[in-house]
Amino acid sequence: MSAHNEKPDVQAALAALKEGFAKKIPAKVEEIRQSWETLKLSESSSDTFHLLHRQTHTLAGTSGTYGFDKIGKVAKAIEILLQDELTEDRTNWSKARVGEVEDLLVQLEIFSQETSGAEGSDLQVAPSSQASLLSGQVASKLIYLVDDDIDLLNAMTMQIQTFGYTVSAFSDLECFEKALKHHSPDVVVMDVMFGEGAKAGIEHISRINSERDQPLRTIFITGSHDVLTRLDAVRANGLGYFPKPVLVEHLIDALDLLTHQLVEEPYRVVIVDDSEDQSEFAALVLQQAGMETKVVNDPLQLLHVLSEFLPDLILMDIYMPKCSGLELSKVIRQMDSYVSTPIVFLSSEHDLKKQLGAMSLGGDDFLSKPVEPWHLVSIVTSRVKRGRMIRKLAETDGLTGLLNHTKSKERLESELARAKRDNTPLSFAMLDIDHFKHVNDNYGHPAGDRVLKSLANMFKQNLRPYDTVGRYGGEEFVVILSSTDTQTAKTIMDKMRIRFSEISHSSEEGEFTCNFSCGIASYPDFDSGTILSDEADKALYEAKEGGRNRVVLA
Repeated sequence: MSAHNEKPDVQAALAALKEGFAKKIPAKVEEIRQSWETLKLSESSSDTFHLLHRQTHTLAGTSGTYGFDKIGKVAKAIEILLQDELTEDRTNWSKARVGEVEDLLVQLEIFSQETSGAEGSDLQVAPSSQASLLSGQVASKLIYLVDDDIDLLNAMTMQIQTFGYTVSAFSDLECFEKALKHHSPDVVVMDVMFGEGAKAGIEHISRINSERDQPLRTIFITGSHDVLTRLDAVRANGLGYFPKPVLVEHLIDALDLLTHQLVEEPYRVVIVDDSEDQSEFAALVLQQAGMETKVVNDPLQLLHVLSEFLPDLILMDIYMPKCSGLELSKVIRQMDSYVSTPIVFLSSEHDLKKQLGAMSLGGDDFLSKPVEPWHLVSIVTSRVKRGRMIRKLAETDGLTGLLNHTKSKERLESELARAKRDNTPLSFAMLDIDHFKHVNDNYGHPAGDRVLKSLANMFKQNLRPYDTVGRYGGEEFVVILSSTDTQTAKTIMDKMRIRFSEISHSSEEGEFTCNFSCGIASYPDFDSGTILSDEADKALYEAKEGGRNRVVLA
């Protein structure tokens, strides 16, 4: 069992692994020969037969992976002959069958003497697109707002800034274009109609984009619902289109999608294979794609690794000593924590019925050795993406995209454990939107939903990436502030409270504003998740009893 979290020179490491494996091939072939000679002396020895089958199986898969195709094909041929006999009485083997194995062993020995690293193509692994995604940075969130209606410009500037964006406003196209020469924004919010023409905004963006290597990401706002105008906006690389009057909540949703690009955590893959050569190769291939890997060569150690490493996917061989991959997958699927963790089998098994059988026992995919590096990366990437999406749906609130009640409580426990381990403070805030029933009754549930989304968006944009925001239920939210003491937490939540009260919400009955009340409890004042939650709830109750729209410390 070994960890593989560093970023080595992968091509050099692969070349070294290939060279090292080539040196091992003669010894591996000799082991196969010895097992065969032992088996001939005692054909009824089940243990020796299974050992020989595993030896040829391992050599076939690993040789093909490293580009030693002739070795791999001969070893595979022997494995198939042995596989056919696994359920039969081997005392009845024909002389012809024994002769086939003998001939193949002679070929294997000849080819093994030729392995000096020259056989097989160089192992080149194409970089995955995920590597660049994982190293991306969070956008700077600069918005250029362009509209010749000064009043609208001022109102929208204030509203967008409330959600944590930096806004530069321009009332004419010339000033906007001059500003572009000094700094490119993350998004342009552009009116369609100006004095220069009914579609001057679209035409201006289209001309600017024709002169740029990268087109501006643009959201158009307009009083027109005309289909042709929408079509022109799309042709100008318009990524959003909002008829006036613009609901700021909807505009913020669009800006969030375009600018709030979180740095995705590297994919975490556990590789379970008793072959060190095969597992080393798979680990390096996945590392080059930007993933973190951990290798388990002893399958009985897997459960311990799972609890510490928390993988996104398990890549597992089928034929292993002590227990098979199929048996291990059954064990994993009986554990609630890993019932949805994708399992991809990687084996030299080419029998379709057996592959489908493996899938029915808990596997999500099956790759046959040898597997091309790009294919391995592609399958792992697609399975992890799907797994993360399913997990996110299960862990987040559908309306706001925040963590749900259960996951928020789990996150509090994990962040508290981290605070204790690192000897740092932690603050837990519980907040409730004041008179929210009044909002739903007077302005309708759709307006109430927009209020909830506005609060969620405001926290997403203004808090640090590693802070946690969750929806506890209804109009109640929680915030976990890592490395934050009580007074600092109060300052932060007071700023959020004031900022939220400045957001103007729209409905058919008119515009309105909302407030929230908040209670805060902190570690080390309180040293368990349950106590933190209870004390924050008491402080929240005190805030509401004291007049609402305030922050109270436990």
